[in-house]
Amino acid sequence: MAKSIRKHALIYIAVATLVLFLDLLTKKMAEVYLADRDISLLPFLHLVLIYNKGVAFGFFSNAPDFLRLPLLLITPLLALAITFLYAIRSKDAFVSILMGMVGGGALGNLYDRALLGKVRDFIYLSYGGLSWPAFNLADASISIAITLLLLRGFFLRDKNK
Repeated sequence: MAKSIRKHALIYIAVATLVLFLDLLTKKMAEVYLADRDISLLPFLHLVLIYNKGVAFGFFSNAPDFLRLPLLLITPLLALAITFLYAIRSKDAFVSILMGMVGGGALGNLYDRALLGKVRDFIYLSYGGLSWPAFNLADASISIAITLLLLRGFFLRDKNK
């Protein structure tokens, strides 16, 4: 049992560390290369540097600091604790990887909020009149992990019936 917990804890920590490193690296690169310009990679994929004081999609960005800051600093810490516990209890390496992706993403955005007071976003999807709010690698990691976890649960549940 202790060996299994240690294995899943190491998987979680390794993935979270990798996501955190890549997130901070890409945010720094965005600040260097996108400070004075935007780059269109594809007709729908653009790199633009935006600073977000709120949570996902800018929610709460205009809220007073006494409300916004505790929410933005405590929530990622709760996410870290919950995902770590879920990873070590899951006994499934894939789940530990997904939880590490969420934890690393939470850490990346927590770093920005705690040290900069805002999150650096730089990936912008738009085509024609449609657009999606700018996001970063931490956001993408969290979203992909949650989507895969939900799909896994949906398909495994149907398989077990």
